[in-house]
Amino acid sequence: MTDDTLAVPQAGRPHPGAAPKAGPELYGIQMLRAVAALAVVAHHALEESNGAAGRFSPDWLTTSGASGVDVFFVISGFIMLHVSFRPGRKPIGPGSFLFRRATRIYPIYWLCCCAMLAASALGIMRGHHPGLGDLVASFLLLPTDNGLLGVAWTLVYEVYFYLLFALALCFGSIWLATAGVTIAIVAAIQAAGAWPGGVGQAFFANPIPLEFCMGLWLAWAFGQWRAVGKTWPVAVAVGVAASALLFVAPLLVGHPDTSGLPGLPRVFAWGVPAALMVAAALRIGPPRNVAARFAVLLGDASYALYLTHVFVMLVYAKLIGVTALGRADQRFVVPVVVLFAIGIGLAAHFVLERPLLAAIRRATGRQPGHATPA
Repeated sequence: MTDDTLAVPQAGRPHPGAAPKAGPELYGIQMLRAVAALAVVAHHALEESNGAAGRFSPDWLTTSGASGVDVFFVISGFIMLHVSFRPGRKPIGPGSFLFRRATRIYPIYWLCCCAMLAASALGIMRGHHPGLGDLVASFLLLPTDNGLLGVAWTLVYEVYFYLLFALALCFGSIWLATAGVTIAIVAAIQAAGAWPGGVGQAFFANPIPLEFCMGLWLAWAFGQWRAVGKTWPVAVAVGVAASALLFVAPLLVGHPDTSGLPGLPRVFAWGVPAALMVAAALRIGPPRNVAARFAVLLGDASYALYLTHVFVMLVYAKLIGVTALGRADQRFVVPVVVLFAIGIGLAAHFVLERPLLAAIRRATGRQPGHATPA
């Protein structure tokens, strides 16, 4: 999603005139962002395919792709700490941090919200009519149970995490920032149990923000390990094994529908393997072939892909209902839908996302979060 401040050179190529980095480029994290985005896209494509006569996907397979969100959350926690406390540099300030995150998240998101409003006005989104309060909450990324973009619930948690992290930056200490955010999130989860029901209670009681904390502590450990000059001990094979756990988890953990696993079991069944995958990705070096370079590029475009694939799914669902596509074997249709979503996401990245960030940079004279992280 939006954890994108690594400034990894496009497609793995050195950026002309780039300043020396404070450590090795985290190409593996960028590639993992691509994997997480593809998992979410495939998850939604499979959900839509289950409305067709030619459906094929079992419950566990359809559900498993939702774990891409958990991978994103761990990456986000890792990257925010990693880029905010560079060795030999002053920690980033809360104001600068929030400016970079806001200019990274909102512009293209607002465009997608406007596009969804247009789709609703045209009658494409029948039965989905958010009220004024829901619209305001949607545009500001506040908790709501009737937002414009279904995928935006994850961005609401991102904003929640960013606000807590910005406050923790006031400590000026990597350890205090990590511990402070963790304590705040755990305290919010505990306190929410005593609140009356409602959107706010459900939001703060959800333990999924603990996955941000996993990323924070992983970044802290990674920094400590690098400081003593040792090779990072988590092998790539660990990440491969952890990814297998993400897929089989829906077979072992009960869930009411295919949208994902519930509550605390999700944090253990998906969050912990996601943290292992991120840890293993730290061992991956620069891309050395076309596939790896494309994965880095797709990691750059993962936020645009995450937002825009929603519209591809709307079209796919519509075609299933009104054309012969619904009677076709969806095993051959779903891959095409995913490829089409990738194309739209890349186009949005180059045509909308990057120009918007460049325009903001020129208009404000400040450096927003890059479209090329992570």
